[in-house]
Amino acid sequence: MSFKVIKSSFLSTVQDYGRLNHGEHGMSQSGVMDEHAYCWANHLLNNHFNDAVVEITFGGLALEAQMDTFIAVTGADLDFKINNEVAQTWHGLKIYKGDVLSWGNPKSGVRAYLAVKGGFDASILFDSRSVNLREHIGAKLTEGDILRCKGFGEATCRFIPPQYIPNYNRDIVLKILPTYQFNEFSVNQRDLFFNQDYTITNANDRTGCRLSGAPIAIKKERMISEGISYGCVEISTDGLPIILLKDAPSIGGYPKIGTVFSLDLAKLAQRQPNTKLRFELIDMHQAQNQRKKFNQFFEISF
Repeated sequence: MSFKVIKSSFLSTVQDYGRLNHGEHGMSQSGVMDEHAYCWANHLLNNHFNDAVVEITFGGLALEAQMDTFIAVTGADLDFKINNEVAQTWHGLKIYKGDVLSWGNPKSGVRAYLAVKGGFDASILFDSRSVNLREHIGAKLTEGDILRCKGFGEATCRFIPPQYIPNYNRDIVLKILPTYQFNEFSVNQRDLFFNQDYTITNANDRTGCRLSGAPIAIKKERMISEGISYGCVEISTDGLPIILLKDAPSIGGYPKIGTVFSLDLAKLAQRQPNTKLRFELIDMHQAQNQRKKFNQFFEISF
């Protein structure tokens, strides 16, 4: 049960929810960048919430099915086609042996997700099938690779109503939880941080996203390196924010003004360079309630 890669792309990798319990070993969290699109892809096929998918960045990938199975494609609109015919996304689909799945140039968003019934059957390392190129765990897909999958079982062809499909072309607001270093930034500098529009730069990948805007002054340009988390917002020596993402290292030495609420990071994962964004505060109780509802709907448990 497999797919054959017949055309490689800029960056396509196997990902699941990631390595959630290995930061103490110096490992990145890894895993899918857009948890919202990922969870929907598996949900459409009635898969386990942690089944592995293929994350396709900026399109260009083509796969040939080696068996009949069910798939779902969510996330960015990368001109998804089956046998050169436009195919539905955010919808469970039956495909057949010999079908060619292809993704073209992005129309909106950055990353698409391909789920298959039962999940992709990649090697497990440190409790995850996720590829992390920075840590030399796994590799991106290249022409001739064989993507093994379970592919067994029937799947009802669920779909998502259009009103629940995100618009990836809009500017965004990221909700942020203050860190213990929040008060080391003056009131004026915090006001500047929250009251301006930042712009996503080209320095934006699975490790982090650098923003441009008006710099804020910091008391300590560097500090002793300490543990950092997914979504942490560091203020670099130039006074501009860097949002740390799934493949970021586990320690860092810049001051941290806050951590982006985990569900909002899915929005960031789909925004192209030059998109505008703003930050606003959220309290812990609100964040926990929203996360709890999300986890309950998708039956997420760790």
